[in-house]
Amino acid sequence: MPICRNCKARISKFDKDICPVCGTKQPLQGVSSDTVEITAQVDISGLKEEQKVLRNRKSMLLLFIFCGFTGSGFFYLKKKKTALVWLLSNLVFIPVLFLMFYFPFELEVVLSIVFSFVVDYIVNAVVGAALYLFPNLKDGEGEFVS
Repeated sequence: MPICRNCKARISKFDKDICPVCGTKQPLQGVSSDTVEITAQVDISGLKEEQKVLRNRKSMLLLFIFCGFTGSGFFYLKKKKTALVWLLSNLVFIPVLFLMFYFPFELEVVLSIVFSFVVDYIVNAVVGAALYLFPNLKDGEGEFVS
């Protein structure tokens, strides 16, 4: 869309006699109104491969399954606050589970520790599977996870 040479307002190419905004005569004199291909002006050579790292659902799921209690799945998705909350909640959740298995059921210490880690492992795997199945999952940068 051409611009008036006087007031710099965008005007139609059919308003070549008088500018409808400021009233200048011949506002398009010396202004080219040729159509330009926009894609020719986009320069993608400046983008580096490291700048766009697409996240993968399978990698996220594996991180949740094998070391989910550390919050690594959320760190992988670039959600740092959620990852830190997840890590701290797991650091509280495992001892609480240990106490829940040890005192009421009077299990041995080792068995109580194993049960608490198994339950925490199952919770992390279920959360990872739920995120894996979520259709419009985005990472912390707003990109869709493939």
